[in-house]
Amino acid sequence: MNKLLVNTPQNVQIEYNIAVLGPRILAFIIDTVIRFTYVYFIFEMLSKVNFDDDWLEIGTYSLLFLPSLIYPVLLETIMNGQTIGKWVTQIRVVQMDGQAASFYNYFTRWLIGIFEISMSFCSVAFLTIIINKKGQRLGDIAANTVLISLKSKLDLHQTIFKELDEKYVIRFPEVSKLSDRDINIVNDNFQRALKSDNYEVLEALTRKLEGIMDVKSDGLGFIDFIKTVIQDHYHFHRNK
Repeated sequence: MNKLLVNTPQNVQIEYNIAVLGPRILAFIIDTVIRFTYVYFIFEMLSKVNFDDDWLEIGTYSLLFLPSLIYPVLLETIMNGQTIGKWVTQIRVVQMDGQAASFYNYFTRWLIGIFEISMSFCSVAFLTIIINKKGQRLGDIAANTVLISLKSKLDLHQTIFKELDEKYVIRFPEVSKLSDRDINIVNDNFQRALKSDNYEVLEALTRKLEGIMDVKSDGLGFIDFIKTVIQDHYHFHRNK
């Protein structure tokens, strides 16, 4: 799986997994089915309406079909880089620096997608994704975005949580500010840093977590602090 390397303020590279073609195709199929289903029901509903004015009919059809047309940019804006298909397949649109994309990014991807996906029957997008080493289609290149996978390659239950005490006490309740995506990225990079003894990455992860959670590492070393945060996050969410 290709990686997206992002430089932190400490000039340390953090890795994201770039979404592979399979989940992207599945997400596209799911979203296409949803869009066509919506259009079908709208068409069936309006076919039973008698319009006295042609312009009123055109306007009504155009207005009600608009959500299907702008479905990608609409959902990605609302769902922070995901459509329903992307949510199911656990992939997300982000900027090339790993930050959340903006409406401009989503709109640019969608606009160019009209040509490279809709008008070319996905052929242009498909070829561009294969050729591009970062898995970008033309819309991604223009919008400076990339699709990343939110799936963690490591099973948290098989690592540091295997023998946790049922009476575990959460040390940092501020872990509530971390999403599942955040903790998966932290855990992946934490495990890699441990294997390679990369203390620069461990420090970068510690500073990033302190910033997001608005806490201090409380005298813990980098390893103990990160491990505690991951454990706290697991226990905070496991019964919810």
